Amino acid sequence: MIEQKNLSSHEIIELLNSDSLDEKMEVLDYLLNQDNIDEYVEPVCNCISHPDKGIRNAASLLIINHRPENAAKHIVQCVSSKDISLRNLAGELLIKLGSVAIQAIIDFNCEKNSDDQKFIIDILGLIGSSKAADHIIGILGTTEDDNVILACIEALGNIRYKDSLEILQLLYDRSELYKPFIVEAMGKIGSPKACSFLLEKFMKEDDLTKYSILESLGFVGDVDTYFFLLEQVPNIHGPQVWPLITSLFILKEKYNLDIPFDDKMKNLLMFTLQEGAPEHKKTALSLINVFHDKDILVESLKFLGDDDELDEIIRSKIYKNPEYLFEEFQRIIANSNDKLRQILNLFYSILSYLTYEVGVGTVDIPLIKKRNIIYATSELLNHHDEEIRRSSMEILFLLDREAALLFIDSMIKDENMWNRLRLVELLEVINNPVAKDALMKLMEDNEDMIRERVQELINNQNINEIYPNLR
Repeated sequence: MIEQKNLSSHEIIELLNSDSLDEKMEVLDYLLNQDNIDEYVEPVCNCISHPDKGIRNAASLLIINHRPENAAKHIVQCVSSKDISLRNLAGELLIKLGSVAIQAIIDFNCEKNSDDQKFIIDILGLIGSSKAADHIIGILGTTEDDNVILACIEALGNIRYKDSLEILQLLYDRSELYKPFIVEAMGKIGSPKACSFLLEKFMKEDDLTKYSILESLGFVGDVDTYFFLLEQVPNIHGPQVWPLITSLFILKEKYNLDIPFDDKMKNLLMFTLQEGAPEHKKTALSLINVFHDKDILVESLKFLGDDDELDEIIRSKIYKNPEYLFEEFQRIIANSNDKLRQILNLFYSILSYLTYEVGVGTVDIPLIKKRNIIYATSELLNHHDEEIRRSSMEILFLLDREAALLFIDSMIKDENMWNRLRLVELLEVINNPVAKDALMKLMEDNEDMIRERVQELINNQNINEIYPNLR
């Protein structure tokens, strides 16, 4: 072990430069627990280009943990490597080193080719320090390469450099290519000056740039911007709906404003739920926490299981408005397709909550709606999915035991043993001759486990009191 050898600095450096993988790995692990590795920075940084992945990872971990100031000037050399994986690793390490790496990066970036310049500018933007702003603006003023220019624009947005707004405004009309990137950068910088500029440009732009402006206005906007966005609701169509909804929600939360809910807003939300990306759906559903609309909420059930955060929003709203689920149960079941299992689980959890946790005893559902739910659920007892059959059975017994027993023959014939075992558990607490007959039939089941479980019930004191002649 190196700890026991009490090696000198010179010997440690020799081990770091050794051809032996074992020696390299051992000394890298040893240095990980040392207080200072400044005198070993160069050979440690050289290890990140080693062909062995274990050596690269160990050296990278050592650099990240100790963050030596001199590491960046060695690592940044790898940015010009033709090995893409090494180039990317160098970029990740420089970003994690953060502001201590900025000067070394700037020194390296002078008069490099466009690919290296862009890569370095991206790194400076992701580090996010204003120390790099002058260098980025300098590159922006001298390069003619569009990719480098776009990287500079994006980087200025990432470091939120307000003094760059005038430069970005001057660049805005220079090329259609730049506009979405400038808009996004202004959104990140976020100032009244940026907001006024974007509002002024909005009506004149094409759909792509309008999309970017709508997206950014939520971050740079004020109360007046909020009302401007509301005025756009009747005129916005297609994908532009999504950034409009998002920005309205951001400004509503920021300034504690009310969003009017009418048919136009409802249509935008419905379109977002049907066509938007998951993050847009979450925003639309968050707005539903303000609105109480059955159609929107029923539509949202189609996305159960797609995203955990989305599920939580949907469940929360359904729990507050269970009557929507009761009213539309048949339609929901008919249209649920691959979400049927999630819908049934949600319905069962709501019934359980209302029955036991709230303590209402039985769920108060109008008779006609209850019959419709029972009918729709009973149709699923022969479904090809065993979990759907089990959930349907549980829902029927929780909703109406007497009605559930009408379909007991289908349940007893379920081909899944675990479903029949669950049926035994459901029948256990029912004081009813039909339930007794069902248990007697299950005593003849082909599976030993089910017969033994029924026998346990027979031997139980409670079951003897309920069914004294069951033996």
